[in-house]
Amino acid sequence: MIRDIHSNKESVNVALYDLEQSIKLCKKQKDKVLSLIVGYGSTSGKHKIKNAVIDKLNEYKNNHFIKDFIEGNKLDIFNEEYQKFKYKNLIKDEDKLNKNPGIIYIIC
Repeated sequence: MIRDIHSNKESVNVALYDLEQSIKLCKKQKDKVLSLIVGYGSTSGKHKIKNAVIDKLNEYKNNHFIKDFIEGNKLDIFNEEYQKFKYKNLIKDEDKLNKNPGIIYIIC
């Protein structure tokens, strides 16, 4: 399942609401992986939505609302976080080749 929550200059609050709804839909449809497009951030280097989403995903993981997540740019065999990621077999090989920093893969 793929969802885009960064388009149209969305606010952080709206993006976090979309995140929660997307995870619920993912679970309802019994999908294992949610590919969440959060974007790269602004040209000034501030990634308000991405940072807020990562913070919320850490909370969701700690509260067992999701199993785990990994950022697209960390899909690299030499990345320590990727090596520890238990669900790497659920990520498509083509996604592993792209290593897109604007996507977060959520294991529902």
